[in-house]
Amino acid sequence: MKAIRFLLPVIGLCLAVSPDSTLLSMQKNEPAIAVIPKPLSMKKESGTFNVSRTTVVAVDEGVPELRRLADDLSLRLRTATGFPVPVVSKSGSNAIRLAIVSDSELGDEGYRLSVSKKAVVIEAGKPAGVFYGVQTLLQLLPPDVEKSAVTAGPTWSIPCVRIEDKPRFPWRGMHLDVGRHFFSKDSVKRYIDMMASYKMNTFHWHLTEDQGWRIEIKKYPRLTSVSAWRRESNGDGIPHGGFYSRDEVREVVQYAKDRFITVVPEIEMPGHSQAALAGYPELSCSGGPFKVGTDWGVINDVFCAGNEKTFKFLEDVIDEVTGLFPGAFLHIGGDECPKLRWSNCKRCQDRIAGLGLKNEDELQSYFIKRIEGMLNARGKRLVGWDEILEGGLAPNATVMSWRGIKGGIEAAKSGHDVVMTPTSYCYFDYYQGAVGEPAAMGGFLPIDSVYAYEPVPDVLTAEEAHHILGAQGNVWTEWIPDYRHAEYMATTRMMALSEVVWSAKSRRNFEDFLRRIIPHYQRLSNRDINYRVPTPLGVGGRKIILRDTVAAITSPVPGATIYYTLDGSDPTPGSAIYSSPIAINGDRVLKASLQFPGSRMSNPITTAFLTVDPALNGLRFEYFEGGWDFLPDLRIITPVKTGVTYDIGLGGVPTRGRNYGLVFKGTMTLPADGEYTFFLLSDDGSKLFIDGKEFINNDGLHGSVEVSSKASFARGMHSIEVRYFQRGGGQDLGISIEGPGFAKQLLPPRLLSLQ
Repeated sequence: MKAIRFLLPVIGLCLAVSPDSTLLSMQKNEPAIAVIPKPLSMKKESGTFNVSRTTVVAVDEGVPELRRLADDLSLRLRTATGFPVPVVSKSGSNAIRLAIVSDSELGDEGYRLSVSKKAVVIEAGKPAGVFYGVQTLLQLLPPDVEKSAVTAGPTWSIPCVRIEDKPRFPWRGMHLDVGRHFFSKDSVKRYIDMMASYKMNTFHWHLTEDQGWRIEIKKYPRLTSVSAWRRESNGDGIPHGGFYSRDEVREVVQYAKDRFITVVPEIEMPGHSQAALAGYPELSCSGGPFKVGTDWGVINDVFCAGNEKTFKFLEDVIDEVTGLFPGAFLHIGGDECPKLRWSNCKRCQDRIAGLGLKNEDELQSYFIKRIEGMLNARGKRLVGWDEILEGGLAPNATVMSWRGIKGGIEAAKSGHDVVMTPTSYCYFDYYQGAVGEPAAMGGFLPIDSVYAYEPVPDVLTAEEAHHILGAQGNVWTEWIPDYRHAEYMATTRMMALSEVVWSAKSRRNFEDFLRRIIPHYQRLSNRDINYRVPTPLGVGGRKIILRDTVAAITSPVPGATIYYTLDGSDPTPGSAIYSSPIAINGDRVLKASLQFPGSRMSNPITTAFLTVDPALNGLRFEYFEGGWDFLPDLRIITPVKTGVTYDIGLGGVPTRGRNYGLVFKGTMTLPADGEYTFFLLSDDGSKLFIDGKEFINNDGLHGSVEVSSKASFARGMHSIEVRYFQRGGGQDLGISIEGPGFAKQLLPPRLLSLQ
């Protein structure tokens, strides 16, 4: 797991959207076409094919796998429509025909789909192509086809269309970390179903971590009796754990195979191995004892690279794991391996000297190359995070480039295959919106950024570009304690990524995608999949007002209804519908949600309007520019700008770029004698001074970190000063207070004055 934690910046997503002809029907009253990922070519024709009681699924009985696909399609249609939809061997009228044809242009995963008024034909060179053609066909049907019970309402019409389609990349991946939080076998199957619907074909199953070992290994039972369980997660006081039996693994692998998804297991080494060491401490440099990790981060204790027992253990594990996963790849992690223990370990240092290695980086390379030999001997290929480049890349290794694209470029130029998965485009544990989102890893990755990703770097030649196998979305789960939350983080961004890795680059258009995704919200709802609905624009956060004002709300995509309240309650379909700017008189709490037809409501976005009196309230601010690692003495630096603001934060002061400093000065009036706790949140460094004395030190380069301090104060006025610097990455600053008779809250602006 990647241990870098980033801040959620305060950014709004504003989108201008124009009509999209691919969504709108050519003829009135005909079904709209909204296929994701977008096909390579599509021609809409007049008319529809109607699924009825006489409809059949026709298939060549000579291809068993095709018969299985026909049976699955028949069951899906019977479940939703109530029609018999039998599978037959002869194709007549009113038939949906599945066929294998000889056509090298389609490759292993391409298909042709032809819908006329009398018949539907899906042709492909291989069964995988037929499967993807069926996924497209299901998206052409009304959304009620996704329901698990008969629906009497819709006309089961499919628009007449001719589609020829095949993927751009062979690796269309989604990752799921079950090491931090364990998800059941059935939840993993749901994840695979979601992937299959949008033509993703590689499931990266992250099975081991510092915080948990999730796969049964018969030869090492303590991996499941000890290593699969941790007493808490980041101080929550709740035990976490679980593992998959060998039979459960086989079941998941077969389930994925039936949906043409290859499962790539990840067994972390040499780092991120504390859970394994808790069960088998003799495999470490120090001998332990160890406990399964309870905190997020990079842990110094790793597999000992100088101990032959380590390699015997890992070879035994590889033996059992490769027997369970028939795919070509096994992921060995290889990332974030601290070298501290190796540098102080006699066995590791003897290994370095005996092999004539230069340093611990080359020792890691030796470790990885030795593991690759084990995998190659078993007919498997090694894939690892881009740290496996350090010290020299194993001869046949495939690199996952996560720390930007540099590692991927280096690997491709040296002739190695690459899967692109940079944090800035592919980490789906990052926040999806600037406000109103559940707790996340940090960072900010809205759906438009995912869609904008281009996996092939411009600097590669055409020959080098062939080594880019594709791209992958990653879901790390330290801040995702249950599967429903994982679905919420992954679903819509996976849909955007599916178009990046499947559709032709020239066919991609984000405005078009935004319109096509709208009908899919209802499909996802019908499948009980948790997903993010775009949130309203123009709202969110705390707004300081000097007089009565109005609140204007917009939708990022046309076609939504916006509901709002002014009493602090969450909007419902029975709340007021937004039609024009809302009058705000005095202090108000505005909450707004939007909803598309058939979708769930978006998360409510809250705006707290707080009135202040310019004659009584306010703070002086000073703004500086420069790049620092720690707070400088801003008292001796000339500010670029000074002025008055009414809140301590980044919303009310002018800033430029991502390297600057701020000072806020004024007085604070406390309402009563007693004990007060102040909370200073910032990314990067900050300090709080009360009555001229340093009260909280939250200095340094770091992500969004909150530090608190408690003391007794007298009722009345106290001087307050906050110093802050920002350098690159995320930006955040806020101060909260808890005191006699009131709970923790953002420091009220009406307590602040210039005096």
